[in-house]
Amino acid sequence: MAKKVVVIILLAIALAAFLILRPFLFAKQPEPSILDRLPDDEFIGRVNVLSFARESQKITEKNKVTSKDFLSYEFLLSQSKNYGIDFQKNAYIFGNTANEFGLLVELSDSSKIMTGINRLKIAYQIKDSTIESRKVFIFKNENLYFYYDKNYAFIYSGKKFTAVFNRIANAKAGSQSKKWKEFLSETLFKKEFCVLTTNTNKLNQFGLNRVLLSVHSDSTHFLIKTGVNRKYPHNLLLKEKGFCFEKNDETSSFLNLHFDISRFRENPDDEFIRALNSYAQKVAFPTKEFMDAWEGDISFIQGGLTSASETYIETELDEEFNPIEVRKVKFISVPKYSIMLSMNDKKYSFFTLLSQKGILTVDGTGYRFLTSPLLHKKEYKNYTVFNSGDQFPKIVESNENSGVQFWNGKKYEFFIKKVEDRFILGEFKIEFSDVENYLKKF
Repeated sequence: MAKKVVVIILLAIALAAFLILRPFLFAKQPEPSILDRLPDDEFIGRVNVLSFARESQKITEKNKVTSKDFLSYEFLLSQSKNYGIDFQKNAYIFGNTANEFGLLVELSDSSKIMTGINRLKIAYQIKDSTIESRKVFIFKNENLYFYYDKNYAFIYSGKKFTAVFNRIANAKAGSQSKKWKEFLSETLFKKEFCVLTTNTNKLNQFGLNRVLLSVHSDSTHFLIKTGVNRKYPHNLLLKEKGFCFEKNDETSSFLNLHFDISRFRENPDDEFIRALNSYAQKVAFPTKEFMDAWEGDISFIQGGLTSASETYIETELDEEFNPIEVRKVKFISVPKYSIMLSMNDKKYSFFTLLSQKGILTVDGTGYRFLTSPLLHKKEYKNYTVFNSGDQFPKIVESNENSGVQFWNGKKYEFFIKKVEDRFILGEFKIEFSDVENYLKKF
């Protein structure tokens, strides 16, 4: 009898425990948010599509973009309502240098998506495919994948679709990655509507955490604000002004920087200096001696060609057909460029050391750095100038830190605006026509 009572009591306890724990054991798992689904990549970012469209309206109208009406704020807002896409919330983008990219956007009404897909099928070759028991739409000619669920839609271009799709579709609540958490909690550019970030090993070796990019536009350019985040406080400060070369119509490359590097000299173990040393060691360049002699200003300009004489040895036969070496001179075209450095009295020992290492050689009245064209030297106040052209460029005073580079016929400009405790703030300018021509490739 006692055994039966014990069994009954145990069964009663088990039943009570089951009834109490049942809501927890069989509770429905919470749905992951769109932030939980975001995959890591080389570049990640967020964009408010409607805000971006509103700001881009001036540049599309001035440049008479044929599809400007389809890129307008009003059109995108109406279409988002028609097809259940919530463009009033941020969309999230990611990609890499292999030209693979993706976008996640929240949906306000997923039941409207198929209406949009059916309309697109009129203009595009779209096939249905099943991946991991889910229907995916593939734009065959554009190499695009499209998938949607109850709360979000996903677009991807690239070869790693399956792996990325698995991360997004099978995400669990609370599985947001550390990389996305850090990016979305960043205070710099917090109120901007289009922000990208990247964090690579090349950045880390210079002691940098990440680069943040905030995209804007005016009537002629796309303006990209930049913030370079560092693990530790910067040992660089900006000077109020300095001297630089004056740009001209031939200028294809230009650099103008004015830094206070006194704290650099006091911190030889700075990761930035260590990274520079790793590159300098390849040609035995004496970085420490350079930092001791340099005062933080540098200006570089390149553009056009000039004629320079080059001596070479040629073997000829004399009258008795004996081989002899003959020194000859020929004229060749070399790039015109100049470099100017602010330097103190330690420059003399620095240049002497360069000569001893064979990095700087004297050739007649000029100089050569390794295999450079013949350079002429000139002292200007506390600046030293080397020039390969037939005339020294004009020198002007400047309060900017900037640069210009032409690449594949396209002009890129950048400006360093401010150096804060852990950030270097700058800006890039890219002409709209260059961006438009690049997009035409796709």
